Parts: sequence; structure tokens; C-alpha cells
Amino acid sequence: MTVSATAIEPGHGRVQFAFLASGSRGNAALVRGEGLGLLIDAGLGPRALGDRLASVGAGWNAIGAVVLTHTHGDHVDSATFMQLARLGIVVHCHEGHRGALGDNPGFQSLERAGLVSCYQEDRPILTRAGIRIEPIAVSHDGGPTFGFRIEVSPGRRTRPVALGYLSDSGCWTDRIAESLADVDAMGIEFNHDEQMQRTSGRPWVLVRRNLGDRGHLSNDQGAELVEAIVRRSRPGSLKHLVLLHLSEQCNDPSLAIAAARGALRGLGRRVAVHAARQDPAHPNLWIRPGRPTARIRPERKAGATVSSWPSPVLAGLFDETGAP
Repeated sequence: MTVSATAIEPGHGRVQFAFLASGSRGNAALVRGEGLGLLIDAGLGPRALGDRLASVGAGWNAIGAVVLTHTHGDHVDSATFMQLARLGIVVHCHEGHRGALGDNPGFQSLERAGLVSCYQEDRPILTRAGIRIEPIAVSHDGGPTFGFRIEVSPGRRTRPVALGYLSDSGCWTDRIAESLADVDAMGIEFNHDEQMQRTSGRPWVLVRRNLGDRGHLSNDQGAELVEAIVRRSRPGSLKHLVLLHLSEQCNDPSLAIAAARGALRGLGRRVAVHAARQDPAHPNLWIRPGRPTARIRPERKAGATVSSWPSPVLAGLFDETGAP
């Protein structure tokens, strides 16, 4: 369930996971626990991004670091890079991102300020605020592209909250599902309805790209990945599922939610399902740590509830048989 940004402060036993923008016109998300927060991608201009941060009770002074998934234009913004350089905020990127952004004026400002830190696949990143980020390589045509498993503490002597984020990928693997097992909340791409994509009238080269293994996950593919993750997870670990990067032309939130709901129906777990938006920020989640869990577990039955779009109120629940 989404909670008003002004009702809770980060820390004090809760972690904030706010989706500031999701879609082909810009992407960014905020993770914030006891200390300075983490921005995932910077695909909005500085004014818009500042407004979205304010709308979820944060601001530029709440950001301690940025991590990039890849370098497509809906995930990076040169003017925002310049803002980050002025504020002294470190940007974590892959070495391949550094090469792709070499001509970007904002990124050059970060380089001159010594604020670019390169991560490697399979080697965790630890921000100055103590947020732990595990890069997860995915298949996408934006050069090196990554999802993340993120662990952030909501307070002293408190178990970290584990979060998953995968916004752009043409396909998924068992390794990706295993990497995201037992998270407390996760955002997973549900980009398009395949039939809507095929009949959209778009140039076939674009349709073929989106349907391919280096394009975007369809609703059905996203649902299959969610089911694979939940089957590997301990009962009760996953509390929130956020559907990311919905196409405005080739998808509908009701279709994406139905696909996620269908994948989880009858598997006996309660999970709130939200469809992220391009504008405004949504959802803004506040998450308490669950009980301790192991990273990877044998496959077992799992399931879910449904949530809301666009209303932040939980739209419905399934009982253990999957009946609404």
C-alpha cells in the first residue's frame, strides 16, 4: 500500500522505494533508508526530477549517489548530470557506460569533478551511505545493461530491506530470477502486450526490436519472471511488486496487472501489485524489513494479491486458493 510521503520519514524502521518516473519518456527511482538515498537512473531533467523528489518528501539533499542501468536517452540526462556535478554526487556506472557517454557534456562535468565510479558485473557496489548494490547483467540493446539487487538499512541494528529493480531487458534467465529471490519489494519490466505490439502499425523493425531478446519484456514475459522469482523465495518475503516501463502505445495498466495477477493466482502469497507511471511519481512505498531470509531457495509454490493503478489503495486480495 502506498503511504503519503509526508506521513513517514525514512529510517525509523522503514525504507522508502519511490518510483519517480517509468516509461519511454524518462526513468528514475529513489531508494532511501537511514542515511542518504540512492537514485536509480537519471532520465529526467533537473527541474522535473527535483519536482518528483519533492512530491515524495525528498529533495536533492537526500541523494548520496546515482547508479545507472544503461545509457539510453530515457535513463540519462545531460543537464541532470551537470546538476549532480554541482552538488558533488557520485554516479556509479559500468565502464561501457563511460565510453558511451564520453561526448555527453554533463557526464564530462562529472568526470572532471572526479565523481564517476565504475562498477563491474558480479561485484557489489557499496555507496558512502552504506547502500549495497549488486549489478545483474541483462539483455538489452542499450550497450551494457543491468538490473540491481539493493540492500539498504532502515535503522541501526535492523535487518536490511532487500529490493529488486529490472527496467529494460528483452529476456530473462534463471540466474536473474535467482538473483532477485527473497527481496522485500521489486520493480520488474512489463513493457507491452504482445498482440498490441504486433498490431500497433509501428515500423516492423521497431516491433521486431521490442519483441526480440534485446528489446523489452512483454506482460507475459514479465509475469513468467515474477513467478520464477517468487517460486524461489520464502513465503511472505515479497510484499510489493511494481510493474515498470509500460508502453503508452502498446500496453494498458489493466492488462499488465492482469498478467501479473494471473501468474501469481493460486500460489498462496499476498503481494501488492502496482503499475508505475510516467507522470506523476507512483508508487511511493515504505517498507519494513521482513524476517531473515536466504538468498536462493528451492522452487516452491508462491502467489499474490493485486494492487492499484492509478489509485494507491490496494485493489484486492487473493486467499490461499487464489480466489478473489
